[in-house]
Amino acid sequence: MVEGLLRYSDAEVLTRLRRRRQGRDPLGFGVADVVALVTPLLWLTLESARQKLADAAVEGAARGSVSLWRRILRRKAEPEVIPALTREQQAMVRQMVLVAAVEAGLSQGRAKRIADGVVASLALAEPGEFHGDADVRETR
Repeated sequence: MVEGLLRYSDAEVLTRLRRRRQGRDPLGFGVADVVALVTPLLWLTLESARQKLADAAVEGAARGSVSLWRRILRRKAEPEVIPALTREQQAMVRQMVLVAAVEAGLSQGRAKRIADGVVASLALAEPGEFHGDADVRETR
C-alpha cells in the first residue's frame, strides 16, 4: 500500500483517499484490504470495551454484596431477657444503691428512699421492659 502511494504527490494521495471510486482502484487495495487492516483495531477496541464492562459489573456486584452484608450484620439481635431478681439479689442491689447515694453526699433518709425505689422498680418490672435513660438529678 505504501509503495502504491509513493508514486503520487501528497495532494493526489489525499484526493484519491477521500473520493469514492468505482471499479479498480489505482492505489492497489480495495475493501477487502481495508477490512483486513481495520479488523485488528476494531477487535482490540471491542475487547477493551468488553473488559471495562466486565470490570464494572464485578465492581457493582462487589459493592452490592458488601452493602448486603452490612445490612445483615447491622440487624439488631433479639434483646436478652433478664430474669427477675431473687430476694437476696434485691437486697444486694439495695445495699449498693445506699452506699453509692451516701458517698454521693445524699442524706441517709434520701438514700433509703432512692434505694427502695430502685428495688421496687426492679421487682415490678416486666421481663424485657426497658426504661431508657433515667433522670437521676436530685429534686427537692
